[in-house]
Amino acid sequence: MVSHRSRSAWWFPAVALVLTGWCANQYVPLMGWYQQERGLSELASTLVLASYVIGLLPALLFGGNWADRYGRKPFTLVALGCSLTASLVMMLGQFNPLGLYAGRVLTGLGMGLAMVAATTWVKQSAGAKGASRAGLSTSLGFALGPVLSAAIVGMSGSPEAAYATHAVSTLLWFIPLWLLAAELDMRQVVVTAGPGTSAQNMRRFTWVVLPMAPWVFGLATSGFAIVPALVNSAQGPSLLVSTATVALTMGMGVLVQPVVERFNRPDSVCMIVLGLVVGLVAYAFIVLVALTGQVFVGLLGSFTAGCANGILLKGGLAQVLDLAAEAEAGKLTGRFYAMCYVGFLFPTLMALFRKLGDPLYFVLLLALACGLCLVVVLAGRRFLPGRGGLQLVEH
Repeated sequence: MVSHRSRSAWWFPAVALVLTGWCANQYVPLMGWYQQERGLSELASTLVLASYVIGLLPALLFGGNWADRYGRKPFTLVALGCSLTASLVMMLGQFNPLGLYAGRVLTGLGMGLAMVAATTWVKQSAGAKGASRAGLSTSLGFALGPVLSAAIVGMSGSPEAAYATHAVSTLLWFIPLWLLAAELDMRQVVVTAGPGTSAQNMRRFTWVVLPMAPWVFGLATSGFAIVPALVNSAQGPSLLVSTATVALTMGMGVLVQPVVERFNRPDSVCMIVLGLVVGLVAYAFIVLVALTGQVFVGLLGSFTAGCANGILLKGGLAQVLDLAAEAEAGKLTGRFYAMCYVGFLFPTLMALFRKLGDPLYFVLLLALACGLCLVVVLAGRRFLPGRGGLQLVEH
């Protein structure tokens, strides 16, 4: 017999986050491959990447409210179902590129629902460690997906084999999640959670969390999509370069999070400031890539962009889950991730910008915008609880 403790374990939804994250990024290292082998243009391949946002944003904006009201498990199951279906639909892309667009929209829908439902379910089950575990699970999926898909395509020459691998893996987890996992009754949470998020915490959300949010995935896409695009324009498309940049970016996003744990305090903007500063360093490297097209410099840019991604994801999610009232955790998590995914449009915007001018100037604009957001966050630290906003650790 399965105990209630094991049935409500945090790793049930955490694995769902890994699987949906895997689905979200499995296409990323294949963008150059599709250009070479399937004849997609650079703009078309980045539009496929960005079409993910069409499914993602409604899920983030509306799914949180539904999950808060009706429960996190049902929407986590729907998220896995969408991800499984997305991989199957992506397989139809071998016959018509519309399959890729439709698959990416479903991928975004599944990822969005997982981010609002599974993330808050992990927090609910893991308590104080919930934000860290949810962030790590999401980042692990983002890192695992591109590495596995690139390896499978490298060996088989077939992206359909990679999509099928994900679909089977997701199905194998869907069944025990459906039959065995349990969560707290959300009707009880809504009744007992007390008042909603305070006005002070909403100002904290507006002035500290929202300005940094686009850079969570803006820096990730800069590392795994903009860098290889700049290198490839100088040296030609390469599955190896695309795989290396995405593995390095998302891998560092996972590895850096435990390292910076000591700075992760809800009464401090230290984590967010650190992430944005590291992001500015990443953009300095990416400017050099735009000037030289050198692979090694590009890898340094991906490395630092990945570090910034992990720091900002951990710091931002910790702020949201700390400031949100229990009954509104899903809603505010959804709003946070909706702003995070603004950054997913950066590669498409750069592809459009290249038709007008040198992409170097686009990268410089991103660096300037990142610096301005850093200034806003520093000004917004007055809304944090406690004393001041830049303390590192208690002594």
